[in-house]
Amino acid sequence: MRPVVILLAVGLLLGCSKAPLSVPLRDFDIDVAAIQSGKIAFVKQGFEKPPVGLTRASLEGSLTYKTGVSFTFYAADTEPCTTQINGLYLCDQNPAIEEIGMANFTSSPTQPLLLSGNKLTNGINTGDLWIGIKLESGLFTAGTLQFRNMVAKIAVLP
Repeated sequence: MRPVVILLAVGLLLGCSKAPLSVPLRDFDIDVAAIQSGKIAFVKQGFEKPPVGLTRASLEGSLTYKTGVSFTFYAADTEPCTTQINGLYLCDQNPAIEEIGMANFTSSPTQPLLLSGNKLTNGINTGDLWIGIKLESGLFTAGTLQFRNMVAKIAVLP
């Protein structure tokens, strides 16, 4: 009887080792007019670092902005560059930056967001995560890109 109980306990522990875990990130906004042409604007993220290491993470939430534009998203797990203006890091593409997704606002001002990548996972593991955006098409106009209900969905290392 005792070996069966031990076997069940070990099975439960192994089954839980890849259980999904969520880390909420605070909502944030980026003033699109502050982004310079051809630059990637980064914001340092605030969240509680997970208590254990991660194998992978994806970032889910929603975005709101005007229609007629598209953005590319980036992640960095170290300071992405040294140029900082009004709380935003304005960077050129460099090895510290990884592309993690895109959003196209052609049909609706609110879009679902799903981002993933190694630097995103590393940034959540270390507690140092910068999310960047670059305007790919459309005009630089006054407006705020709103990131809401952002949650990192993660799998724990075995």
